[in-house]
Amino acid sequence: MARERLLAVAYGGGHIAMLLPVLDVLRRRRPDLELSLLALTTARRAAAAAGWQPLGYQSLLHLLQPAEREQALALGRSMLDGNSHPDVSEDETVAYLGVNAWELHRRLGASAAARELAERGRQAFAPREFLERVLRALRPHLVLATNSPRSEQAALEAAQELGIASLAVLDLFGQPGDPFAARTAHPTRVCVLADAVRDNLVAAGWPRERIAVTGNPAFDALHAPAAREQARALRERWQQRWGREPGRLVLLATQPETRGDARSPWPAGDALPLAMEAAARAWVEQRDHASLVVRHHPNHWHRLPRAEDTPRVHFSVGSQEPIEGLILAADAVVVQTTTVGLQAAVAARPVLSLQCSPGVLRGPDYAALGVAQGVPSLELLPGALDQVLDHPPPPTRWARPHAAAPAVADEIEALLQA
Repeated sequence: MARERLLAVAYGGGHIAMLLPVLDVLRRRRPDLELSLLALTTARRAAAAAGWQPLGYQSLLHLLQPAEREQALALGRSMLDGNSHPDVSEDETVAYLGVNAWELHRRLGASAAARELAERGRQAFAPREFLERVLRALRPHLVLATNSPRSEQAALEAAQELGIASLAVLDLFGQPGDPFAARTAHPTRVCVLADAVRDNLVAAGWPRERIAVTGNPAFDALHAPAAREQARALRERWQQRWGREPGRLVLLATQPETRGDARSPWPAGDALPLAMEAAARAWVEQRDHASLVVRHHPNHWHRLPRAEDTPRVHFSVGSQEPIEGLILAADAVVVQTTTVGLQAAVAARPVLSLQCSPGVLRGPDYAALGVAQGVPSLELLPGALDQVLDHPPPPTRWARPHAAAPAVADEIEALLQA
C-alpha cells in the first residue's frame, strides 16, 4: 500500500513557527506518513535548525522547461538588488524571485507584469501554476499551510483545483478586513485560535463545518516544561541575587510605534515605549512587594538606554531569555499591540493594553477584542496595575490550557482518513 504524503508550505517568522510543532507531532505519531516541507525564504533556516531538510524554489527549478528556467533566473537576478536577506542564499533568492516573476509575466504579459512589479513588488506574486506543477510532481494527499499570501495561498488554491485536501492554520483574529477572512476559495479545513475567531470567519462567509478551534501551535512553548522551569528559575535567581522574593511580578513588553496617529499624543518611534518603562519603574519603586521585568522588542532593545538591574527591576534581552518563561513568571503583562499580549492571554495572565498607542488606535485593539483590559492613558497605568494585581481578573476567552499542535494534527489525520 502506498504511503500517505503531506506537503507543508510556509514562509518564515510566525508562519513556520505554527507548522513546525505540528510536523513534529505527526512525525512522532505517524512514522509511515511521508512529510515534505517547502520552507520559503527565511523559513528555510528555521526548518533546518529544527532538523528538517526542506525544499525550496531552487530545488524545484527542474519543474520548469529549460527556456522557462532561463527566463525565470534572468528575471530573478534582475530583481536581486534590495530583495536579499542574510538568512537566504543568493541562489534561493534568485530562484524564488525569478519563478514568481516568470509566472507573473506568463499570466499578464511582459509590460503588465513589469508595471505590477514596479507598483507592488513581491506583493504581486501569486504562483498558482507553479504550485500546481509542484503538487503534480509530489502528489501529496494533503497540503498544509498558514494564512500567509503568495506561495502559501497559491499552494492551497492549487490543492483545491487538483482535488487535494488542504488545511490552513490561521495565526490571529480573522477580523473584518483581514485578507485571509475575505478569501472565497476556502481550504478543506482551517484551524483557528479561539471560538471568537471561528465566529469572525463564519460572519465573513466561511462554512462553520470547515473551521476547527485548536489554538495556535506557535504558542505551544507556553505549555512546555522548559518554560515552566525558566519561570521558576527567574524567581529563584531574583531571591539569590537580591535577597528578596520578586513578589508580584509585572512584565512590560513594548515595541516601537511604526507610525503616528492624529488621535494619539505619542509620535512614531520609541517615545511611548520609553515613557512606559519610566512609568513602570516609578510605579514599582513605590511598591514593597512588586517587581518589574522590562522587555523591549528583540529587534530594537539595543537602541534604547539600559539602566542597571535593581532589586525591583530586571532588564530582559530577547536573545538571552525566551519570552514564554517571562510570561509564565508574571502576575500581569503590560503591552501596546505586541503578540506578547496575546501569548499572555493564552497563558491565562492578566494583560493591560495602552490604548493611547498609535498602533492600538489603528488596530489590533486588545481591549476591544477581549484579550486585555484597556488603559486609556499612561497616567492611568499605575492605578490599573494596582487594581489588576490586587484583584486578579478571571482568564479571558483566549486562554488555552493545552498545546495546539496535537489538536491540529488530529484534524490532519481526520482529513487523511476521509
